[in-house]
Amino acid sequence: MNATDQYRQPGDDTLARAALTFVVDSADALMFATLKGAPDAWSVLSALHCSAPWSVHARHGLHGAANRQLESWFAAGTARWGCRVDGRAMSTFRTSLAGWQSRLGKLFEQLGIAGISYEQTPWRQDNDDGVPMPSALAQALVDEATRHGRFWIIGPDSPWWPVQIDDLPIRRNWAAPLCLWGMGRLAALRACDKPLAIVGSRGVNEYGRTVAHSLARRAAADGHAVVSGGAMGADAAAHWGAIRARERVGMAAGPTIAVFAGGLTHIGPRSNQLLFDAIIGNDGVLLSESFPGTIPQAHRFLLRNRIIAALASTVVIAQARRRSGALNTATWAGEINREIYAAPGDITTPGNSGCNRLIADGKAQLLASCETVDGICHSPHTPAHADTGPAKPSSSPQSAGVPAPHASDGLQERVFSVLGGMAARRPAGLEDLHRALLRDGAAAPTVQELLATLGMMELDGVVIRSDGGFMLATGSGSDRPAGRPHRHCLAPGDQ
Repeated sequence: MNATDQYRQPGDDTLARAALTFVVDSADALMFATLKGAPDAWSVLSALHCSAPWSVHARHGLHGAANRQLESWFAAGTARWGCRVDGRAMSTFRTSLAGWQSRLGKLFEQLGIAGISYEQTPWRQDNDDGVPMPSALAQALVDEATRHGRFWIIGPDSPWWPVQIDDLPIRRNWAAPLCLWGMGRLAALRACDKPLAIVGSRGVNEYGRTVAHSLARRAAADGHAVVSGGAMGADAAAHWGAIRARERVGMAAGPTIAVFAGGLTHIGPRSNQLLFDAIIGNDGVLLSESFPGTIPQAHRFLLRNRIIAALASTVVIAQARRRSGALNTATWAGEINREIYAAPGDITTPGNSGCNRLIADGKAQLLASCETVDGICHSPHTPAHADTGPAKPSSSPQSAGVPAPHASDGLQERVFSVLGGMAARRPAGLEDLHRALLRDGAAAPTVQELLATLGMMELDGVVIRSDGGFMLATGSGSDRPAGRPHRHCLAPGDQ
C-alpha cells in the first residue's frame, strides 16, 4: 500500500463486498441485483448470515425474516435494473441463496468467527441506528482479504475506483465487480480518463509483438494508461512497451495495468514474474476482482476480459487467431460501446485470421499504423498521479527534438555481452548483472531499466530465467556481432 496514494483502510461496505465476493465465487448477476435493492453491502452480508440454516438465528426462528428480506431486496434491485422477477427468477435466486449461505459458513470458519449476534445486524427494517460491523469481524476480514496488508482493496465508494467499470451493468445480465484487489500504485487506476487496452493471442509472432509493444510505448509516452491481461505474447509485449516509455519520459508516462483471472495469490504465468515486478516497480497495478486464493479457472479468464474492456475507452487487438480469447475481449468491448481496432495481417497466416475477421465483419476498425496513437487515443496529457513539476527552459537536445543519451540505449547488447562472458554459461543474478554493467564504462542503468531490458530479451527468446538468475537462451549465439540487435528486439527508438 502506498501512503502517497492516501489509501484508506476499507470501510464496512467494502469489507462486506469482499466477503460477498468470496460467497458468490464468481461474477453473479443475482448478487449484484440484491445489492442494488439493499441499503448497503453490510446489510446484505448480515442478513445472509441470519438467513443461514447453520447460524444461531435459525434455532430461534429468525432466519425466515432474513430470507424474506433478501428476496425483497433482490426483487427491488432487479426492477431497478430494468427486469421483472417472475416465479422462475425467484426460484433461481433461492437456489443460489442456499449456495451463498454454505460458502459464508466456510468463510466464517476460515476467519475464526463464530457468528454475528442479532443486535449487531443492520438489516432489520426497524434499525435506523447504522449498526457498524463488529470490530472482530472487520479486523478478521481486513487480514484475510488483504493477506495482512499484502494487497489493497477498494469498493465503489473509493475515490480511486475506476468509474468507467460501472458501464458493465448497461447490459442487464452483466455484473460489475463488487470490489477490486490490487498491488502497486493505487492512483494508477485514475491516472487516465480514457485508457487504451491492447490484447492479443499468447502465441503472437514478431509482427504481433511489434504492434502491441509499439502502440503501448507510444500511448504511455503520451500519458495514457495501458491495460492488458498479464499473459504471454501480446499482453506481455504491451506491458513492456508501456514500461519502456516510463524509462524514457519518467513520471510523465502513463502507467500499465494488468488484470488477472484469479486472486492475486495466483497471478501468472510464473515466467512473467519479472514483468509483474517491473509493473509494480514502475507505478503500475496488478488488479483482480477475485478474493485472494481464488484459482484462475478457464471461465474466469472470460470474465476477466470484461474488466479489461470496461477499463478502457479503446481496445486494440494486436494479433489473434479465430478462437483467441482476445476476440472475447472485443465482444465485451462492443457490447459496452468501446472503440475497437484490429491490426490486419497476411491472410495466409492463421495467427491473423481473428483480426482479419473482425475487420471484415465490421466489428473492428482497421488499425492503419502502429507508428502513432493520435487517431485512436485522446489528446496527450500528464497522468493524473504524476508530479513532474513545471516545464523549464532548456538548451538540451530534448528541446531540439533530439533524445538525450539514455542509460538504456544499447543496454540489450551490453547484457548480451555480459551473459555471453559468464563462465560455463551459468545463470547470473540480477545484482551480479547490475554490478557488471556498472563496471563496463558505459552509462549506468537503473535496476528498473535493467529489469525492463531483461524482460524484453526474455520475451524475444534471447534470455531465459531460472531459479539461479538469467542466462542466454540456447541458440541465441554468443558470437553475434556487437551492435547488431537480435531481430526481435525492440530498442527504445525502433518502429
